[in-house]
Amino acid sequence: MNKARAATAAFALAAAATLGAAGTLATVAPALAAPSIVRTTPAPTTGQLQAKLQLVLNTGADRGARANELENGEAGLPLVDQLGTVMSSVPGFAWTVSGPVATTGDLTTANLLVTVPGFGTFPPIEVSWRDVNGTWKLTSESQCTLAYYASLSC
Repeated sequence: MNKARAATAAFALAAAATLGAAGTLATVAPALAAPSIVRTTPAPTTGQLQAKLQLVLNTGADRGARANELENGEAGLPLVDQLGTVMSSVPGFAWTVSGPVATTGDLTTANLLVTVPGFGTFPPIEVSWRDVNGTWKLTSESQCTLAYYASLSC
């Protein structure tokens, strides 16, 4: 079958499905709007996100508590252990979570400001947390973003 005949046949089938057996336009029930999802987990503040990230990067803190702050749970601990070690090994290294905090659906983003003596404050790094069962957890993607800046593989 050549291309023109195949296209004609496809169009005819589509028209028959639309017009129905009697050759009249078939009616379709109107689409109903999907139910809206009501967020029950409040959007976090910069202070709350700062505390969450401090816990995650604190290699001396309880591992279960730290894993609970990660989207990928315990699987993310080896990487954040490395991140915490690198960050604490740089003399004078400082960081803070800053706004704006933006929440869309189950994702919240904020900026991480990093300051290194002799280099000043670097451009903001966007970091995100995902709402998983009522807890804002550092996303796997953000863990990899931070690893990149620390020269670690993800």
